[in-house]
Amino acid sequence: LATVVLWALNFTVTKYVLEHGFQPLAYSTVRYGIATIIFTWFTFGVERSFHVRRRDLWLLVAAAAVGIWLNQISYVYALEYSNASTIALILGATPIFTALIAFAIGLERLHGRFWIAAAVSFAGVALIALGKSGGVSGSLKGDALGVATAATWAAYTVAIAPLMRSYSPYRISALVLAIGWAAVALTG
Repeated sequence: LATVVLWALNFTVTKYVLEHGFQPLAYSTVRYGIATIIFTWFTFGVERSFHVRRRDLWLLVAAAAVGIWLNQISYVYALEYSNASTIALILGATPIFTALIAFAIGLERLHGRFWIAAAVSFAGVALIALGKSGGVSGSLKGDALGVATAATWAAYTVAIAPLMRSYSPYRISALVLAIGWAAVALTG
């Protein structure tokens, strides 16, 4: 319940802040920077180290620099151009994207029921995007960026999966947050 409430607040607060004077990249830089500081502090308190093997560092850097950077840029601009509720609902397609990406690179085998569920899920996303009196709910650009947000989060999730065998989710997330924040800050 706490996770659901925090995620819901994330969309609502971001949309509110963007409508009241913050530029998207400036807000994203500050928001992600604060999250990075809090989470790395917490992780270091729990783990006492951020050490990863040199060969694993490249996968972390790639996942962070590309996946998280694209995710955060698409997220903040999706909310700039569309409704918070629409983007939140579109992100419900993230598990479908995760399965499709894992299937595309050979990590998953998908059965008939999955394809039916994926079609229903994507139809639901389309209905949400087109929902308001036959028109696009916020903007086609915002909704497309919402889809990109879901897809980039899914790609990031699949990319870091091999690292989960060797490191805790805390350590991986703290490092990716820090590296990803640097990319977002440079863009901002």
